[in-house]
Amino acid sequence: MEQQQAGKRSIALPITLVILVFSLIGNVFLYSQFLQHKQENNFEAGQSIYEAGSATKQFVEELLPLLEALEQSKGMEERFPLNFEIGKMAANSSAVIAFAEEAESFPLEPKKINAELFSLFLEEKVTGLQIIGRHAGPLNEEEQASITELKGTFVKMSGILKNFNTNIEGNRIAIIRLSSGIDWPELVEELQQAIIPH
Repeated sequence: MEQQQAGKRSIALPITLVILVFSLIGNVFLYSQFLQHKQENNFEAGQSIYEAGSATKQFVEELLPLLEALEQSKGMEERFPLNFEIGKMAANSSAVIAFAEEAESFPLEPKKINAELFSLFLEEKVTGLQIIGRHAGPLNEEEQASITELKGTFVKMSGILKNFNTNIEGNRIAIIRLSSGIDWPELVEELQQAIIPH
C-alpha cells in the first residue's frame, strides 16, 4: 500500500511541475502581449499629438506672412487674394483646436487648458480677418490696429511653438514619449495665455 502511494507521488510531482512551467510561460506571453498592446496605444496617442502639434506650428508659420502682407496692403485689389488665402487657412484651423483638445484631455492637475478658448479665438480673430479692408484705399486705423494686435499674438505663438520638436517624425520612441505628456502640454498652456486678451 505504501509502495503504491510512493509511486503515485513520483508521477504527480513531474505533472505538477509541467503544469506550473506551462502556466508561467502562458503568463509571460500574456503579459508581453499586454505590454505590446499598451505600447501600440501609446504610439497612436503620441502620433495624434505629434500631428496636431506639427499642423498647429505650420498653421501659425503660414498665417504670419499673410498678416504681414495684409498690414502692408495699399488697396482692395491687393487684399482680395490675401483674404481668400486667409479664408482657406481659417477653414484649416481645426489642427489648433485638436492640439488644445489633446492637452485638455491629458490628466493635468489642476485643469488649466480649455480648448473652447482656442475655438472662440480662431472664430473671432482669424475668420474676422476676411471682412477687414473690403473697401478702396489703405486700411483704416482701427483695421490696422486689429491686424497689428493679431500679428503680435501670432508672433508670440510662433515663439512658443519653436519649442515643439517637429523633427521626430518616424522616431517611434520619441512619439511614444509624447503620450506621457513630456514637453508639450505646457506649450499649449502658454499658447492659451498668448490668445487670452490681457
